[in-house]
Amino acid sequence: MPLATVSPAPPLSALTGRQIAWILGGALMTMATMPGQTVFIAQFNTALRGEFGLSHGEFGGLYTLATLLSASGLVFAGSLADRLPLRRLSVACLLGLAATTLLMAQVGNIPLLILALAALRFFGQGMLSHVALTAMARWFNRFRGRALSLAGLGFTLGEAMLPLGLTLAIGAWGWRSVWAGTGLVLVVAVLPLLLLLLRDAPDGRRARAAGHVNPDALPADQATGAGWTRPQVLRDPLFWGLLPGIMGPPAIGTLLIFHQAHLAALKGWDLTTFTTFYPVLSAAVVTASLGAGALVDRFGAWRLLPFVLMPLTAACLTAALLQPVWAIPLLLACLGLSTGLVNPVTGALWAELYGTAHLGAIRALVTAALVAASALGPGLAGLLIDLGPDLDRQAWGYAGWCLLWVLLYLALRPVLRRRTARLG
Repeated sequence: MPLATVSPAPPLSALTGRQIAWILGGALMTMATMPGQTVFIAQFNTALRGEFGLSHGEFGGLYTLATLLSASGLVFAGSLADRLPLRRLSVACLLGLAATTLLMAQVGNIPLLILALAALRFFGQGMLSHVALTAMARWFNRFRGRALSLAGLGFTLGEAMLPLGLTLAIGAWGWRSVWAGTGLVLVVAVLPLLLLLLRDAPDGRRARAAGHVNPDALPADQATGAGWTRPQVLRDPLFWGLLPGIMGPPAIGTLLIFHQAHLAALKGWDLTTFTTFYPVLSAAVVTASLGAGALVDRFGAWRLLPFVLMPLTAACLTAALLQPVWAIPLLLACLGLSTGLVNPVTGALWAELYGTAHLGAIRALVTAALVAASALGPGLAGLLIDLGPDLDRQAWGYAGWCLLWVLLYLALRPVLRRRTARLG
């Protein structure tokens, strides 16, 4: 079915200075999530397993438990994005993340390790990214897809710059010192800049008192989807039909990154060589994210949903079939394309299907599910590794899962078209 334009998408040059500051604030928040992201924590995998005498499966199991704990908390805390000012909530999340990195620098036993990992995942991967992307989806209308993709570039910058640097820093100064330094950077460098960029949010008291109007607000400045509360969404069969496939990228992408040392050993790749190719991942994310953001604004997120899982299928097949060193950039490029599509497409999808009135509470459900998926992926893969099937053999099953949901999303397109038309 060919794509059809749903509304004109104004050029990025039409963005005002205030809007640009809001997007930069969102990008800074997503970049600040890195200490809670798997791509960051995975660089400490070998050091932590050695410190606490853990196998791949044991550490993967602990990581799964910690991430599930963070996802449980996110279900309840995520609705704060509907009730608290963004600036106050984002600062609280950032300070919580900084405190947790200092805890990681001191952790000395496994129960404390689980607690620290859970807090990293809750404040970083969970709340800070949830608050940033919810704000972009709520504040923007005609620019929603591009605002989400541009704000999501913070993830990409972190993924591009940190893995190799972390590997070298851990070797030079030790893993505890690196965690302590991370907390210092968050407080000294990130916090003041975040306060500056978010000082004039469109839904804040300062903006209202000055009579400022969000230049990309919804028509009549009215939130849509007032009837779609979180309990109603939970009773919607369409929500449950969409969610499992959307959980694929965080589950599969996370397990491939988390167990990169195991995959590299299977293929005969040097781990430093593997992390050297991370800029390929980042370049693919940027390309897919910017392209998807523009397409979301032009055609709607629901039309693009089937394409999210196609590059991930190719990544799984690469992990299953290929062994030469050139397979590393191919694998990372496919992962990057899928990752780049996820944020603008799924970030805008929930606003298209359920409106913006209760977007924070609804997105909290989704974010918690994605966090849980990112927990189950490494844990399941680690357990299977300990039982016998290595990651290259597991990848066949992951590819099949992706293809199944691509076909289902294609079949659901008429339903999605009717739902978005009714909301609009």
